[in-house]
Amino acid sequence: MKKSIFTNVVFYWAIVSILGVLLLWNLYLTIAHSRLAGLLPISIQATLLVLIFKRHEYAKNGIKIWAIIFLIASSGLQLFGRLLKDLSDSFTNVDLQHYLTTGITIIVGILIVNYTNKTVEVVEIIKEETEPNHN
Repeated sequence: MKKSIFTNVVFYWAIVSILGVLLLWNLYLTIAHSRLAGLLPISIQATLLVLIFKRHEYAKNGIKIWAIIFLIASSGLQLFGRLLKDLSDSFTNVDLQHYLTTGITIIVGILIVNYTNKTVEVVEIIKEETEPNHN
């Protein structure tokens, strides 16, 4: 049986905190605004938290896939889309806050993938079978 081993406790709690805060935020938005589209990120984040807490062998891959798709790629596309929009408007109404937010999200995603590769190991756990008592 394989397990994910987090060698850095600070990184473990940082990932749990990030996912927990995002999960609570998405729960709030889904309930407050009655949008069913919020169920997708809620289910993904809840699944990732379960994988992390159980130290499942797919926790490492789950964290990396989540960070690549939902932090790096999505923010990169938002950044590129806003850049094209501002380019077509001749940069008259540039929203620097959007560029900062998406840029920071991309950097956080890259850091998460990097630290996941460095500090999370998937190892084989061998359970010792107990000898039956033949008395």
